[in-house]
Amino acid sequence: MSPVPNPTIVFTSNPQGVPVPGEHLVYRNDITIDPDHVPLNGGILTKTISLGVDPYLRNRMYYEYKPNTPFLGHGVGVVIRSENANYQVGQHIHTPDYPFAHYAVFGADANLRVLKEEGLPWTTYLGVLGLAGQTAWVGYRAFAHAKKGETIYVSTGAGVVGSVICQVAKAEGLRVISSAGSDSKVEFLKELGVDVAFNYKKQDIATVLKENGGVDIYWDNVGGKALETAMGCMNKWGRVIICGFISEYNLSPSEYHGNQSMLQVLVKNLTISGYVVFDALDKFGDFNFWSEVPTLVKEGKLKVKEQVSNNLEDSMQMLVDSLVGTNDGKGVIALK
Repeated sequence: MSPVPNPTIVFTSNPQGVPVPGEHLVYRNDITIDPDHVPLNGGILTKTISLGVDPYLRNRMYYEYKPNTPFLGHGVGVVIRSENANYQVGQHIHTPDYPFAHYAVFGADANLRVLKEEGLPWTTYLGVLGLAGQTAWVGYRAFAHAKKGETIYVSTGAGVVGSVICQVAKAEGLRVISSAGSDSKVEFLKELGVDVAFNYKKQDIATVLKENGGVDIYWDNVGGKALETAMGCMNKWGRVIICGFISEYNLSPSEYHGNQSMLQVLVKNLTISGYVVFDALDKFGDFNFWSEVPTLVKEGKLKVKEQVSNNLEDSMQMLVDSLVGTNDGKGVIALK
């Protein structure tokens, strides 16, 4: 086979603020690959099936990506050539370091996991059965210490992490309050059974939380002013789980919001847990994620909303939308 096109998203530079498609991330359709002869050096060649667009990729721009190299994220591919006995042609693999390209070569020591066929779309492994789903499941089990009848508030509840938290908490008998940034996302939260779903752009967070008796558990995906406000509405012995700071990902440190509610930690005996899923997995394990969650998904007991495109180029704008809140579901590229 002669060389074929291998369209690729290339990272060029770390932006100051929100990434600009075509400037900080560039779609290159002039790159080619020869699937039959590209050297594997003990590795594998995959054809890309799906790629996940996650807000945390903005953080990787700060400390990981090198200029003029392929943009990396969570992806699923099918093995089409292999020089590694651990991976067979036809198997599907997942990695957090998948190049945003139509084809990818992985070395012998790459961080890959062979996926078990669960009868679910492969995009599922980038959302509810991917990093986001694990983040929600493990963090809730490790830090919420929830009791039936308590109230949990989940920010950005319509995303994969937030929606999984909402559904797990509701199933365990908690009263669930959750916010999102659009009316369509609020409707999705209501479909999930959230007790109090509201648009934080139209309703004051503090007013809603105080009207509903305060909060025992706050799952924070936002940081900044939202964190300060929620902490001011916590009940005694409340737990705050800090999972993300999406409101400040595009700011410089000098622009970070100073939290004026820290006194509440003392007077209300609050517990604050900073949470990075990889560290929690190392310390606590996965709380039976792989033995329980796929079944819940197949039974329709855990649902998430996806925003799917078949065009690799769309991933750049999907990332921007996820950072500014104009997305309408988990961004996924599903290549044909």
